[in-house]
Amino acid sequence: MSKLKSILNKLVSWIKKSSIVKAFLFWIVLIVVLAFSVDKIVLPVFSGHFASTGVVPNLEGLDSIAVEKTLDSAGFKCEWLEEGRYSAQVPAGMVLVQLPAAGRTAKLGRTVKLTKSLGVREVEIPDLRGKSQKQAEISLTRAGLVQGEIVKGAHASIPRGVVIRTEPMAGNKVRMGDTIKVVISAGATTGKVMLPSFEGEIMDDVYPKLEKLGFQVGRIKRVKGENGERPGTVLETAPKEGDYLKPDSKIDFVIVD
Repeated sequence: MSKLKSILNKLVSWIKKSSIVKAFLFWIVLIVVLAFSVDKIVLPVFSGHFASTGVVPNLEGLDSIAVEKTLDSAGFKCEWLEEGRYSAQVPAGMVLVQLPAAGRTAKLGRTVKLTKSLGVREVEIPDLRGKSQKQAEISLTRAGLVQGEIVKGAHASIPRGVVIRTEPMAGNKVRMGDTIKVVISAGATTGKVMLPSFEGEIMDDVYPKLEKLGFQVGRIKRVKGENGERPGTVLETAPKEGDYLKPDSKIDFVIVD
């Protein structure tokens, strides 16, 4: 036993005197300290554990001005994505989608990406004049619209069972999914007046004629003339000529500006 103690004492004494061993022990300790520092300090800094964080506010339904104020107060930035989305609930121009989502914890200064609402999607009513009832239904379905009530009308040249017009008129924009009435020729003209052609006439000359027929002026759309027409020249009406209409019906005009 005494021999073992003597050997251990000599070994300890040798270690204390040996510079190589001291250097080895120094590097071992240094490596352990560095490993601890990387694990507990360096990595957390890079991963954001030591960064300040905050809760992302709810931005849905806010406009751009309100968004900037809200995010600035909360310590975040914003970026509007170029492509928007249609929505029947959120008005056009307002925030529809945000990323990160509201209520999430994120690093302060982070950019919140926003998708803008395009509002309710509108589609143009197709021109169904001259089509059968079945063809009209197919065209409306393809346009994202619903065929509604079938109304009986009359026309000077459109045969029975063929579409005269729609209500609202073709070319108008309505919300996708709206119901459109279809007027089908039935040949009945009792109590109705045929709409003549006003194409090429000056609008000022049309007013008295329209009043004499018992019709009213509806919307007037002004466009640039393409063939040198005089300002005020009628290019098109809706309904179109030949349609039998009830008294006080409103006639829309497209005229040269």
